Amino acid sequence: MKKILAIMFLTAILFVTGYALLMIYPDFKAPVSLSENKKPLEVTIEFWGLWDNSDDWSEIIEKFESETYNFNGQEVAVSINYTKKEFDQYEDELAYLKQKDGEPNIFVIDSNWLEKYAGWLESLNENNAYAEEYGLIKYGEVTDLFPTETIRGLFFDNKLYSIPLYSDSLALFYNKDLFADAEIDSPPKTWAEFKIATKKLTDLNRKNEIIQPGAALGCGENINRASDILALLIMQGGAKIIDEDKNIDLGKEIEVRTLTGIEKRNPSKKAIVFYTEFSNPKKNIYTWDSEQNDSIQSFAEGKAAMIMAYNYQIKNLLVLNHNLNYGVSPMPQLENSTVVNFANTWTPVVSKNNNCEVYPPEARSKVDCAKIAWSFLSFANEKENAKLYLASTKKASARKDLIAEQIKLDNKISVFASQAESAVGYHKFDDRIDVILVEMIDEINWDRENLEKIIDEAVEKIEKLK
Repeated sequence: MKKILAIMFLTAILFVTGYALLMIYPDFKAPVSLSENKKPLEVTIEFWGLWDNSDDWSEIIEKFESETYNFNGQEVAVSINYTKKEFDQYEDELAYLKQKDGEPNIFVIDSNWLEKYAGWLESLNENNAYAEEYGLIKYGEVTDLFPTETIRGLFFDNKLYSIPLYSDSLALFYNKDLFADAEIDSPPKTWAEFKIATKKLTDLNRKNEIIQPGAALGCGENINRASDILALLIMQGGAKIIDEDKNIDLGKEIEVRTLTGIEKRNPSKKAIVFYTEFSNPKKNIYTWDSEQNDSIQSFAEGKAAMIMAYNYQIKNLLVLNHNLNYGVSPMPQLENSTVVNFANTWTPVVSKNNNCEVYPPEARSKVDCAKIAWSFLSFANEKENAKLYLASTKKASARKDLIAEQIKLDNKISVFASQAESAVGYHKFDDRIDVILVEMIDEINWDRENLEKIIDEAVEKIEKLK
């Protein structure tokens, strides 16, 4: 009873004291904990993609948004606003918003565009000191997680500007029914085997007109990614096409060390001759000409027996002909040579502009948009989250541990996974180089006697782009 009376007496004193304070200081407020009354800052990160649908990112985004973070001493709730853009106007939209300091916080670029955009971007290196606070992937871990060639193209001036979510490279797509008809048991592994298979699969009439193409190879305009296929052949032969200093090796002789000494070779010329022989009516591997449809369409229709294409074409083929019976095999290689494949990827980068949406607005100075954007990309690249993205997009991984898992699956995607560590690009500093190479191929097909002259003219055109 005494305890109850004491509690009642103490409560009365506190009430009277509080009432007196309110009378003397009308604005007086008792101190309260931030966790009880202060809402987290609300930050919205704008993310532009090109080829991925919003569904491809939805699970990762929802997982990231479900947590509240402590960034820069503030409780922060982050929203990621993903928008799929159309390619045709993409760079124009970026440039327009850049002029107004309004570019998205995260956007994707072709890895060949890095030099062009590096001045806009925040590198991972610049955030090393904040790795723990923002949950960033540590710079030193990157080379352990990803193949060297996969990340090489994401460096500029010794700074890393992106973390790759996937890998893609040219592979050989082949029609299983046509292979069975030609009694070919397995797809070719070398270019020598490829020539033999092409001869067996090609059907010509008495006028030497193509009835069934054995392979989509030899021309420029009507072959999807002809410039990349040619570039791969050149690089397999040991040339660089264009080096890191923008020196153009196309058509040049290089010195190669052999068992018998130093030999001078012209791998670019040899590759160009090899490529265009498949569209030369005088050659026994003649299989393609300028009258053929687009290579992807021809393959989808069951006409072309073989094409070289990227993983993303699997979805397109499903739309064009869901009954097509085809397989995917590793890209043919030169015999007794180092395996070389050709990479083509789009990768997310982070704008250094501190222009994310913050609520309440007066708290903007306490928010670092670039670090939060890097936090999200680091989160997306965690193993289990990367799996969600890869499962949705049906892409091959860029992470070594997931590459190993995908290879074991032994399906179409596993082929691209198996090529990830050997897939490289070249220093294609301008997309117009693709157009120049395609035009060069078609000009050679019209005037084969002047092959060297046409190659030299192509080099001159590329030089003017510097």
